[in-house]
Amino acid sequence: METLVGGLLAASPLLLTLALLVGTERRARARQAEIARQIALTDALHGRLGALVAPFVRRRRGHWDVSVALPAERPDLAAAVLTTVDEVFGHAAYELRLRRQAPPVPAAPRPAARVAQESLSWT
Repeated sequence: METLVGGLLAASPLLLTLALLVGTERRARARQAEIARQIALTDALHGRLGALVAPFVRRRRGHWDVSVALPAERPDLAAAVLTTVDEVFGHAAYELRLRRQAPPVPAAPRPAARVAQESLSWT
């Protein structure tokens, strides 16, 4: 019995390291899947609508969470976005959230550049 406990204690650092490596690899694969889905959806939306919208894709508790901000002055885009998301995600479970895109803020006028005056004194 003592040999078994001693063996488990001796192997515990190796088992812990292995478990951490497996967890890290699983998380990296999940993140890569999120990135691949977001790129695929962005390419599909840009192909259909142009560079009007940019989706945000995350994997949450067994389903995909997709968030897209639409311009407020173009409510007709919602149907095109829904169709595109459905084509990209197919039979996978997803939740689509459409948000209102903030209107563009006009650029503030730049102040005129001041010319530095040099002093000609020798002191």
